[in-house]
Amino acid sequence: MEKTVKIKGMVCRRCIEIVKEIFESQGLPVHEVKLGEVTYQENDAQALEAAIRLLEKEGFELLTDKQSLTIAKVKELVEQELNTTKAHSRNFAQLLTESLPMDYDTISALFSHTEGITLEQYLIHRRVQKVQQLLKYTSLTLTDIAFDLGYSSVHHLSNQFKKITGMSPSQFRELQAGVEK
Repeated sequence: MEKTVKIKGMVCRRCIEIVKEIFESQGLPVHEVKLGEVTYQENDAQALEAAIRLLEKEGFELLTDKQSLTIAKVKELVEQELNTTKAHSRNFAQLLTESLPMDYDTISALFSHTEGITLEQYLIHRRVQKVQQLLKYTSLTLTDIAFDLGYSSVHHLSNQFKKITGMSPSQFRELQAGVEK
């Protein structure tokens, strides 16, 4: 029987690979893995328990309660939005309310209460982390990065970046280039 479970802590493609490897190493054939969830062929409760222990060793956690599932869905939507370039025709609050059966204020309050950080702060931190990734691993210009991540301007991106990291995007890129030499 096929079963889908939500997993907390999945934020990148490498996480998807790790989760898939864990499930398959325990004899649980994987149908699909995406950020925040895995669909697998259930065949043995002991195999699932072993997989859960391995997931926890890697920093992941199986989600079961409704609030945790909602938070996981919010984080999944954040990651999808960050990984979808040039598709920022609607705001994130609208995306959340279309994807979850509750209003934005409820989602935001639940997120803040559960995660200890406001949803807006979480979004800013994830966007800056994505900017760091793009600066480090691509040759995209700051203008292209700002556009791809939905910033209103390069200036706005630079201000948020400096506020979070303590350096400008160009300083960060120069530092990364110096590290790789």
